[in-house]
Amino acid sequence: MRNTIVLVRADNFHKASVALADLVRYGGMRILGDPRIIPPALSEWAFEKISSEKPRKKFKAHVVAQIDLSPKKAIGRLTDIHPPAHVLVIPSDTEVWEELMRLWGTFEKLRGFYPPKRTKAEELRKEREKKTDGVWELEEF
Repeated sequence: MRNTIVLVRADNFHKASVALADLVRYGGMRILGDPRIIPPALSEWAFEKISSEKPRKKFKAHVVAQIDLSPKKAIGRLTDIHPPAHVLVIPSDTEVWEELMRLWGTFEKLRGFYPPKRTKAEELRKEREKKTDGVWELEEF
Protein backbone atom coordinates (compact mmCIF):
# COMPACT_ATOMS: atom_id res chain seq x y z
CA MET A 1 0.00 0.00 0.00
CA ARG A 2 1.17 3.51 -0.80
CA ASN A 3 1.21 5.84 2.21
CA THR A 4 -0.23 9.33 2.12
CA ILE A 5 2.31 12.13 2.64
CA VAL A 6 1.76 15.34 4.57
CA LEU A 7 3.76 18.47 3.84
CA VAL A 8 4.21 20.77 6.82
CA ARG A 9 5.31 24.34 6.15
CA ALA A 10 6.15 26.42 9.23
CA ASP A 11 8.17 29.38 10.47
CA ASN A 12 10.66 27.10 12.22
CA PHE A 13 11.32 23.41 12.81
CA HIS A 14 9.97 23.52 16.36
CA LYS A 15 6.55 24.62 15.07
CA ALA A 16 6.73 21.93 12.38
CA SER A 17 7.42 19.32 15.09
CA VAL A 18 4.49 20.60 17.16
CA ALA A 19 2.22 20.39 14.11
CA LEU A 20 3.32 16.78 13.49
CA ALA A 21 2.71 15.92 17.14
CA ASP A 22 -0.77 17.46 16.87
CA LEU A 23 -1.51 15.27 13.85
CA VAL A 24 -0.73 12.25 16.01
CA ARG A 25 -2.28 13.43 19.28
CA TYR A 26 -5.46 15.11 18.07
CA GLY A 27 -5.82 13.84 14.51
CA GLY A 28 -5.38 10.18 15.37
CA MET A 29 -2.77 9.78 12.63
CA ARG A 30 0.32 7.64 12.91
CA ILE A 31 3.56 8.88 11.40
CA LEU A 32 5.38 6.11 9.62
CA GLY A 33 9.15 6.31 9.76
CA ASP A 34 11.02 9.56 10.32
CA PRO A 35 9.77 12.93 9.05
CA ARG A 36 12.17 14.47 6.52
CA ILE A 37 13.31 18.02 5.77
CA ILE A 38 12.91 19.08 2.15
CA PRO A 39 14.26 22.08 0.23
CA PRO A 40 12.00 25.17 0.09
CA ALA A 41 11.91 25.12 -3.73
CA LEU A 42 10.59 21.54 -3.75
CA SER A 43 8.04 22.41 -1.07
CA GLU A 44 6.76 25.38 -3.06
CA TRP A 45 6.58 23.27 -6.24
CA ALA A 46 4.58 20.61 -4.37
CA PHE A 47 2.28 23.26 -2.91
CA GLU A 48 1.60 24.73 -6.37
CA LYS A 49 0.94 21.33 -7.93
CA ILE A 50 -1.46 20.15 -5.21
CA SER A 51 -3.33 23.38 -4.44
CA SER A 52 -3.19 24.90 -7.96
CA GLU A 53 -2.11 28.27 -6.57
CA LYS A 54 1.13 30.03 -5.69
CA PRO A 55 2.18 30.14 -2.02
CA ARG A 56 1.32 33.50 -0.47
CA LYS A 57 3.76 33.26 2.42
CA LYS A 58 7.38 32.17 2.62
CA PHE A 59 8.20 29.63 5.30
CA LYS A 60 11.61 28.61 6.67
CA ALA A 61 10.85 25.02 7.68
CA HIS A 62 9.58 22.45 5.18
CA VAL A 63 8.94 18.89 6.41
CA VAL A 64 7.30 15.83 4.86
CA ALA A 65 6.06 12.74 6.69
CA GLN A 66 4.25 9.57 5.68
CA ILE A 67 1.00 8.83 7.52
CA ASP A 68 -1.25 5.78 7.86
CA LEU A 69 -4.53 7.35 6.68
CA SER A 70 -6.17 7.82 3.30
CA PRO A 71 -6.01 11.36 1.92
CA LYS A 72 -9.75 11.86 2.43
CA LYS A 73 -9.62 10.92 6.13
CA ALA A 74 -6.45 12.96 6.69
CA ILE A 75 -8.02 16.09 5.18
CA GLY A 76 -11.16 15.61 7.30
CA ARG A 77 -9.15 15.32 10.48
CA LEU A 78 -6.95 18.30 9.58
CA THR A 79 -10.00 20.53 9.34
CA ASP A 80 -10.95 19.48 12.88
CA ILE A 81 -7.63 20.13 14.64
CA HIS A 82 -6.15 23.30 13.05
CA PRO A 83 -2.43 22.60 13.64
CA PRO A 84 -0.06 25.56 14.27
CA ALA A 85 1.47 25.36 10.78
CA HIS A 86 0.35 25.02 7.18
CA VAL A 87 -0.26 21.32 6.46
CA LEU A 88 -0.97 19.94 2.99
CA VAL A 89 -2.04 16.36 2.25
CA ILE A 90 -0.36 14.75 -0.77
CA PRO A 91 -2.29 11.75 -2.17
CA SER A 92 -0.34 8.77 -3.48
CA ASP A 93 -1.76 9.05 -7.00
CA THR A 94 -0.07 12.38 -7.79
CA GLU A 95 3.09 13.42 -9.60
CA VAL A 96 4.21 15.21 -6.42
CA TRP A 97 4.00 11.98 -4.39
CA GLU A 98 6.07 10.13 -7.02
CA GLU A 99 8.77 12.81 -6.96
CA LEU A 100 8.92 12.98 -3.15
CA MET A 101 9.23 9.20 -2.88
CA ARG A 102 11.94 9.14 -5.57
CA LEU A 103 13.98 11.65 -3.53
CA TRP A 104 13.00 10.36 -0.04
CA GLY A 105 16.37 8.79 0.76
CA THR A 106 18.21 12.04 0.00
CA PHE A 107 16.22 14.15 2.49
CA GLU A 108 17.68 14.84 5.94
CA LYS A 109 15.75 13.37 8.88
CA LEU A 110 14.00 15.83 11.19
CA ARG A 111 15.88 15.66 14.47
CA GLY A 112 14.10 16.12 17.77
CA PHE A 113 10.68 14.86 16.71
CA TYR A 114 9.23 12.14 18.89
CA PRO A 115 5.56 11.22 18.49
CA PRO A 116 3.46 11.62 21.64
CA LYS A 117 3.02 8.54 23.81
CA ARG A 118 -0.77 8.56 23.70
CA THR A 119 -3.12 10.04 21.10
CA LYS A 120 -6.42 11.73 21.86
CA ALA A 121 -8.24 8.81 20.18
CA GLU A 122 -6.44 6.33 22.45
CA GLU A 123 -7.35 8.39 25.53
CA LEU A 124 -11.03 8.40 24.51
CA ARG A 125 -10.94 4.65 23.88
CA LYS A 126 -9.38 4.05 27.29
CA GLU A 127 -11.99 6.28 28.92
CA ARG A 128 -14.79 4.30 27.26
CA GLU A 129 -13.25 1.02 28.42
CA LYS A 130 -13.25 2.26 32.04
CA LYS A 131 -16.97 2.93 31.86
CA THR A 132 -18.82 -0.30 32.62
CA ASP A 133 -22.60 -0.66 32.85
CA GLY A 134 -23.06 3.09 33.22
CA VAL A 135 -20.85 3.18 36.33
CA TRP A 136 -17.41 4.74 36.30
CA GLU A 137 -14.63 2.79 37.99
CA LEU A 138 -12.11 4.68 40.02
CA GLU A 139 -8.68 4.87 38.47
CA GLU A 140 -5.77 4.01 40.73
CA PHE A 141 -2.80 6.31 40.70
